Amino acid sequence: MNTNNTLDLTPHFALDGDQPFKDRRAMMPFRGAIPVAKEQLAQTWQEMINQTVSPRKRLVYLHIPFCATHCTFCGFYQNRFNDDACAHYTDALIREIEMEADSVLHQSAPIHAVYFGGGTPSALSAHDLARIITTLREKLPLAPDCEITIEGRVLNFDAERIDACLDAGANRFSIGIQSFNSKIRKKMARTSDGPTAIAFMESLVKRDRAAVVCDLLFGLPGQDAQTWGEDLAIARDIGLDGVDLYALNVLPNTPLGKAVENGRTTVPSPAERRDLYLQGCDFMDDAGWRCISNSHWGRTTRERNLYNLLIKQGADCLAFGSGAGGSINGYSWMNERNLQTWHESVAAGKKPLMMIMRNAERNAQWRHTLQSGIETACVPLDELTPHAEKLAPLLAQWHQKGLSRDASTCLRLTNEGRFWASNILQSLNELIQVLNAPAIALEKP
Repeated sequence: MNTNNTLDLTPHFALDGDQPFKDRRAMMPFRGAIPVAKEQLAQTWQEMINQTVSPRKRLVYLHIPFCATHCTFCGFYQNRFNDDACAHYTDALIREIEMEADSVLHQSAPIHAVYFGGGTPSALSAHDLARIITTLREKLPLAPDCEITIEGRVLNFDAERIDACLDAGANRFSIGIQSFNSKIRKKMARTSDGPTAIAFMESLVKRDRAAVVCDLLFGLPGQDAQTWGEDLAIARDIGLDGVDLYALNVLPNTPLGKAVENGRTTVPSPAERRDLYLQGCDFMDDAGWRCISNSHWGRTTRERNLYNLLIKQGADCLAFGSGAGGSINGYSWMNERNLQTWHESVAAGKKPLMMIMRNAERNAQWRHTLQSGIETACVPLDELTPHAEKLAPLLAQWHQKGLSRDASTCLRLTNEGRFWASNILQSLNELIQVLNAPAIALEKP
């Protein structure tokens, strides 16, 4: 136990006034982790995949690093789409899966969710999408109710591609609509207009063969309460199974980030984004949708949002593809982002690793419990530290500022608190580590 009885909570207090924090903060994924030396990557990987680990929920993430266009807000753009490059990539991706699928690690637990992310997975041909899904189903121990999500966009996601995914076994589509407003879509460099996006989503829903969800962004240039409300109403009326409401993050090296920095465009302030989020929460609640997490709502029982929930709970994640990141048994890794280097490694029969990080804590599950609790707006602080009562002044202050439903050590966030969830997560992450020291045993680099 930390013997310091004067734990200073004031740096974590919410600010006076209408805005409790100056801006939203983000947690770094590899914070506090120890890098594995480059010359030890291959050996460490072989040790990882040839040992049985404690049974945990397990996921698979596949990265498809191609896009037909570069949306102005997006920081994930890597490679421009072309048919030959995508076919070649699919061949190599299947080889990466097959060369380790029979390992002890990969066969030791059922896989509960698969996520095709990017980039734009739907940019692949119908044949290539089906090949990858079929390979996963044949080579890896997918659970009978495994959620298989294909992330996509309206552009080029034609009937042939959609049906190929469904016939191969995909059961969930996540479409990055961002906005149905034609003017806003044009500013974001989206090639299809609002009516086209609506028609696409309606056709996907009418198939009635998979869960269909879409992403909507708030805080976009030119967006206000009226245009945001129109987007929400369209999403409600289409018949979707679920919807994600995400705040726009202005990243410095994106076209939008540069435009904001140069004063060529403006985006809503943090307080204005907060108001749009609260508007979205109220709208979804009035529509009768259930809140699954801070940013996700479901309308039907078909929508589970399983991958996103389990990753926050600390589920093990196997990762394939250029730029993909995974984690298992206290290790995290990222594959080569450079496409040529990734191809060369796979062609040589090697896992295309860019880095492996080892968690410095011998038991980091408390961090996952904290993160998943924040994500679902209910944090059992007494389960995370035996000294939760020392947080009482902070919990009382947060409640006074409208961030929580009460001041108890079972922290239940209000919608206001959910918007500022990343700030609350960072504060509790720092404070619980202090409260539990030296019970939190660290390895030396």
